Amino acid sequence: MLKKCVYALLGASLVLFGGLIFVPSNVSAQEVSVTDYQVPVSAADRLLIDFSMNHATTGSDATTSKGNIGGIYKRFYDSLPFGYSIDIIGSGLLDRNIETDAYDTNYQINGDVGVKKYLMESNPFLRDSFGSVRATSDMSKAYDRPTSAVTLGLGYGRFIEATALAKAVRIEAFLMKEGELSDHLPKDVILELSQVIQREDEYKDKFGDLYKREWYKDMEALITESGLLQEEGLSAIGVLRIEEILEREEIADRFYGWDVALGTKFDITTPYTDQDRSIANLDVTASYARPIAWQWQISERLSINTPFDSIGRAFSLSLSSDISYELSNRIDLRLRHLFRLDRPEVGDTQNSHSLGASFIYYIENNINLVATQQIEMVPDEDIATNFTVVLNYRIF
Repeated sequence: MLKKCVYALLGASLVLFGGLIFVPSNVSAQEVSVTDYQVPVSAADRLLIDFSMNHATTGSDATTSKGNIGGIYKRFYDSLPFGYSIDIIGSGLLDRNIETDAYDTNYQINGDVGVKKYLMESNPFLRDSFGSVRATSDMSKAYDRPTSAVTLGLGYGRFIEATALAKAVRIEAFLMKEGELSDHLPKDVILELSQVIQREDEYKDKFGDLYKREWYKDMEALITESGLLQEEGLSAIGVLRIEEILEREEIADRFYGWDVALGTKFDITTPYTDQDRSIANLDVTASYARPIAWQWQISERLSINTPFDSIGRAFSLSLSSDISYELSNRIDLRLRHLFRLDRPEVGDTQNSHSLGASFIYYIENNINLVATQQIEMVPDEDIATNFTVVLNYRIF
């Protein structure tokens, strides 16, 4: 019965993920589409640290005592000539053996750094073509040494970070709800407002500690010039609503775009000293991301890797699908499905599914409560489930 339920859940998630890709990005009543937002530079930074602890007793005797710490750092930057991304995920475990009173430790760190150089900036049809270098590394207590690999490739496509536009749309919705605006702002005003929001760092550099006064003044001027304010200027409530959206609410990063890349992957080091490096592999990747109706964000990534001396006979394939939905201003639902297919040159093909569902509650002062249910499925093995609740802190 459990397997049937899980298969149904996996099937529904795949239909949802696949179907949303072909749904056109919804436009709000002011007819602003996410693709209207074009900026010369897109950037996003995020550093999260989370903690969890499990201590259980029976009577006066401890039966479980362990703690976990994890961290995620993500950096994205893309400009007309150049782009890069950094993804680092780490976790550590401290587990006390109740019988021996000894402590066991474990750790895992995964790093992925990519650099792009756009090759034909002046050509309107080929300006999104790029050359790329990508370096990956894994560290684990179980390994003799860190693994490392480098991939050199060529590709086409680009991603644009549009979180500022999502904030501008939300500001408009709040002002209409409070009766500050008589109608939706024109498209050009929404786009200009999002550009001002995007340039927060520029205001900080120019005006220092007083930057917010100038930043808010320019936003109010744009809204006033639209001629749609019910009064001559924003009320105190209107300014408070804008401040709430920009400084107190957590709006997940919004991206749109796609890219495909073809490259050659070289192993530099293997996890074990007695393990030989594999020959060069053909590496194919494709990625896609898009907000849907501003409350949804979807992203897909397909990766295929096959050795040059056995193309098609041996390969590994992974397809990850992520979707997030804003249930409210403080609660997000995030779903992730990962499918893996590994076909060795000798032996049976293996496949697996991993499905995770998380509720994220934004408490206050960058503190979040995250509840996650994880389901792992491998053919001919028992289904594995795991439920966790952690607090994490967003540093930036």
